[in-house]
Amino acid sequence: MGKKGGSAPKAPDANEVAKAESQYNRLNTYSPSGAGVRYGYTNSKGKFVEGQPKGNAQAAVMQKESATQRKLRQLLEPASVNVTKSVLNDRMKNMPDVAEIGDRGDIAQTIFDRNMSMMEPTIEKGNERLISNLQARGLPVGGEAFNEAYGEQQRQTQDTISRLAMDADIAAGQEQSRLYGLEADARSRAMSELAAIMGGSYQAPTSQPSGSANPINYSGAANNQYNAELSQYQQKQKENMATANAAGSIAGALIKSSINFKTVKGYLNGNAATMALQRMPIHVWQYTPEHRPEGDHGGNHVGPIAEDFHALTGLGISTHIDPIDYLGILSSALKNALDRIDNLERELLYREGGN
Repeated sequence: MGKKGGSAPKAPDANEVAKAESQYNRLNTYSPSGAGVRYGYTNSKGKFVEGQPKGNAQAAVMQKESATQRKLRQLLEPASVNVTKSVLNDRMKNMPDVAEIGDRGDIAQTIFDRNMSMMEPTIEKGNERLISNLQARGLPVGGEAFNEAYGEQQRQTQDTISRLAMDADIAAGQEQSRLYGLEADARSRAMSELAAIMGGSYQAPTSQPSGSANPINYSGAANNQYNAELSQYQQKQKENMATANAAGSIAGALIKSSINFKTVKGYLNGNAATMALQRMPIHVWQYTPEHRPEGDHGGNHVGPIAEDFHALTGLGISTHIDPIDYLGILSSALKNALDRIDNLERELLYREGGN
């Protein structure tokens, strides 16, 4: 897994990692009597071979039985089978029926009838009190006011009965689930007892070790090592790229500057370069995250904007400034400034000499 030269680390081979992890975590066991567990693989002839699987061979495990264990098993297994048959026959006769879900409507009706029977006396007394109250107030039976008050009482009664029906339906579902659970639990216990009996065949005594040990996460360790090496490689690549970008930005204006590599088309007007530079805004700026070049420190930069440079000089494009063009404009403007200073000095000396 180690790196060679400047290449990226090689990812772990899945088959090799799996073989190594199984080798570390599957322990052969040996008992004093010769019994135990052996790990290996199945060869092309279908035979068990102890050791690490080769190629695409199927991994296998073999349980070794000592001579004493074999004799005991052969002696006691028939008796165990007879006892199991006897108990099974008895259990099967007394097995609870399969749990069935009762009819929800019947359960809901039973609950509703019970609750309604308890509420009917209250409803009747309420109606009697209302009628007595209305008659005491002089409202005749069948009159508009009487019918309105009595009708409101009946609507409230119906609302109460509707709520009773809804509550009964909800309670029926809960009771249905409870009864089903009781029946299912009873049958489940019986089935568990039956399964225990069926699986309770004679087990020969053994003194072999369990073979259990703290598992070794070899695949995790290999993956962690690979990720660490890959992270180091990627970090080194970023550093190299940053160095290359920085060097390229400088060297781009220096390499192939010989006249033998160029077609010269004339001289730049120094006054035009100076005017363009004077009119060109100089900003303090940062790259936006999505356009930040590799190796950029993320802090402030100082310089013109590509759109302004292109508009004032006609060079390059509106999204990038060519370092060679930028250096040329600066050189031309600087030369023009030096020439002007030289001319001013000459004129000053001439005037002083004339006086």
